[in-house]
Amino acid sequence: MSATTLSQSFDPTDPRHRRDPHPLFHRMRERAPVHRHVDPGTGRAFWYLTRYADVHRALLDPDIGRQLDRLPVELAALHRRWDRDPLAMVRRNMFNLDPPDHTRLRLLMAPAFGVKAVAALERRIDQVAGELVDDMAAAGGEADLIEALALPLPILIVAELVGFPAGDRARLRRWSDDMLRSRDAVRVRRAGMEFVAYVEEKIDERRARPGKDLLSRLVQAEETGEAISHAELISSVFQLLLAGDETTVNLIGNGVLELLRHPGELERLRARPQMIGSMVEEALRYNGPVGHSRMLYAMTDVEIGGSVIPRGDIVVPVLLAANRDPAVFPMPDVFDIGRSPNRHLGFGHGIHFCLGAALARLQARAAIGALVRRFPGMALAVDPADLRWTPDLFLHGVRSLPLLVGPCTPATSRGSRT
Repeated sequence: MSATTLSQSFDPTDPRHRRDPHPLFHRMRERAPVHRHVDPGTGRAFWYLTRYADVHRALLDPDIGRQLDRLPVELAALHRRWDRDPLAMVRRNMFNLDPPDHTRLRLLMAPAFGVKAVAALERRIDQVAGELVDDMAAAGGEADLIEALALPLPILIVAELVGFPAGDRARLRRWSDDMLRSRDAVRVRRAGMEFVAYVEEKIDERRARPGKDLLSRLVQAEETGEAISHAELISSVFQLLLAGDETTVNLIGNGVLELLRHPGELERLRARPQMIGSMVEEALRYNGPVGHSRMLYAMTDVEIGGSVIPRGDIVVPVLLAANRDPAVFPMPDVFDIGRSPNRHLGFGHGIHFCLGAALARLQARAAIGALVRRFPGMALAVDPADLRWTPDLFLHGVRSLPLLVGPCTPATSRGSRT
């Protein structure tokens, strides 16, 4: 059966699939692994890739890119007509760019997110995660994991890395919620403009009094006139501080949810806490924080998996589907915290592999490890069927995760490792 004749039978955007999209992806991978879906509202063609090999290939192909201005004007105009982005003012960052601009910006920021730089943050991440878990214990009874731990942890850590005051956490969280979780375009744009004004103020401060933080380094690079433009500077701060934190939020939330859904694996982790790193990798594979890569564009006619994707059409590599491909992962629907090897694509692949992957992993290990140590009786406070998921497939996670957290073990010294 051709991709075209199946265009109405498989709709990954259907809200009915948000709670558990995996059965749909299994059917697509078996019957239409390169699946053309025509959006009824815009008439645009979206090609969903669900096999590991095809997703891997698309993420490496230079003829599948992110920048509309690489397409002929008439093809780019068809997309711009429908992509009315209320946050267009903060999109000039490496997440949305192709080489050479992407390469230039990534080289500038990569040192702040390298393995050695992130390892230096380990003690601070442990401390912050421990303090947030202590607050959950002090509240007693029930706590929302997302609100109490998964959201504040990455905002606090990345804000410190960039160089924003800890006292601004409440404002940063509000902007993050409005821009990334609200469906109201007016509210999103207002938060975006407030955030830009805030960053402009901090940039002026760094020009007058440079420090050793990442923002100071970016401001100095802008002043040279070579490495980064002013629009790219603001957009990059947005990507790092607000857009980037959602991956960590979803990773922590989804990871804890899967442990509670699989009590045998939770007990396995309690018995062998040194498996926390492997557990996080399995969470990335089994029910990762990002459903699909950013929507890409075929810059020329591209052949993938036996289908030709016409120039200008949208390509959607589905990471969730690739990570349960039985051709790569034995028993893909089994949550196994000891899985090895585990060549998942949870953080993408190729030149756009998540810059903050090492930092996200470290925060997830610290947060989930602290929860498992502190709350031996931890359990879901609601039926899993009642959990609310993010409204679209791109960011894949629960909006809240109510937990029963008592009784708990005594607090331990900060920086202790499982």
